[in-house]
Amino acid sequence: MQNRILLSFTFLYFILITALSINIPFFWDGTFFSASALHFFENGFQYGIAPKELDTGGFPMYSLYLAMAWKVFSKSLAVSHLALLPVLLGIAYEYLKLANRFLKKHALIFAVLLLFFEPTLITQTILIGYDLLLVYFFLLSLNALLAGKRRLYILAFALLCLSNVRGPMLGLSLLLIDLTLVSPTIKTKFQKSKTYFIPFIILSLWTVFHYYKTGWWFISPEREHTHEALLPASMMLRQLLFIFWKIADFGRVALWLFLFVAGYFLFQKKNSSLFKTLLKIIFIPLITLSVFMIPIANPIGQKYFIVIFLVLNIGVCFLIQEIKTRKGQLTIISCFCIALLSGNFWLYPERFGNGWDSSLKIIPYFHLQKEMDVFIKNNNISPADIGTQFPLIADKRVAYLSDTSYCYNNVWSGPVGKFKYFLYTNIINTDIPQQVDETKQKWELIKGIHSGQVYINLYKRPD
Repeated sequence: MQNRILLSFTFLYFILITALSINIPFFWDGTFFSASALHFFENGFQYGIAPKELDTGGFPMYSLYLAMAWKVFSKSLAVSHLALLPVLLGIAYEYLKLANRFLKKHALIFAVLLLFFEPTLITQTILIGYDLLLVYFFLLSLNALLAGKRRLYILAFALLCLSNVRGPMLGLSLLLIDLTLVSPTIKTKFQKSKTYFIPFIILSLWTVFHYYKTGWWFISPEREHTHEALLPASMMLRQLLFIFWKIADFGRVALWLFLFVAGYFLFQKKNSSLFKTLLKIIFIPLITLSVFMIPIANPIGQKYFIVIFLVLNIGVCFLIQEIKTRKGQLTIISCFCIALLSGNFWLYPERFGNGWDSSLKIIPYFHLQKEMDVFIKNNNISPADIGTQFPLIADKRVAYLSDTSYCYNNVWSGPVGKFKYFLYTNIINTDIPQQVDETKQKWELIKGIHSGQVYINLYKRPD
């Protein structure tokens, strides 16, 4: 009965968030995938091969799913949000199922609270995040694996590998979990490995087909010298430090510290096989993702680790339930909820990674963006005269699914001076900091608006 009530509340929570964010547009690299979806919507599905500038090499499950939803119900932000709702409800269901394997009844409430306050998951929810498909299929696969439901596991594992370019990475982590957790002998490990034959064939077929259509395997020629470039050793160390930063960011440092300290004392008292299992489920995917991410230039984001954060929640709740007094348990869980809530307001100096797509401090950006667009139009300023950077360069046709295109010029590496106006927001992680500083000092600020921790400024060239 308690499980049904908790599940109902969790469903209502995600339904409410979806309803409140129904008009929030695609944002950050979400616009990249909505552009792919628009291509499929307008030109047909074309074997799932996106144009080369939009092709990641992975199977475009998210974009195809959106395009099909638009075909059936019409192309709109509301349909996009509602299309993701079944995925969110699936995440809630699988999360509670996983928590129920490890937690006592009263501790399930703690796990739900941490889910409600998880900043990156909730932010990705309101932003129609493409990583949510990955999260769902990972949890579905993990639960099927732990329950010994091999047929369901094969299906979920295959969908996980196709859902995202990081799907195969998490798939490998599930294989390692399977070999270390479920299969105790070499013989049974070999027998269990047959489970992965069908998903491997499916993924291989897609990879070969993609190569046949495009002429490249895993690294796109469009990005082989940018985000998909291999890094020198010194830069790999920086990537490792970024991973430590991102997983501890937004209040989660409190959860990690508690996991290590309380977990150490728990092992001193008793050898808990359940807790060992949880630790493997937390750290094997984390290490596997890190091994693949460290050598590549792609910036590390908090949203890449949502599955880790969700299992971390359950691991922390497992330790909380070992505290003898209920008052102590409530005190600890309250502190963690406050820590995660505060994470939505953590702001680092400009040009540091503030995880704008992973915390709720982004919310004021959208009405500020609309207000600035209205000002520009009312003052008859041509978009062709305005330079800016990502994410302000996003075409309204892609972000808001409007019928007409409206966008500003991309000043990727400068110079800013060739434009009459420069549009800037602190959300930009600019790659031309000296030019931006000079613009702020020497150009005329003709419109500046701010709300919460976000601001957008429009500058005019002095001449």
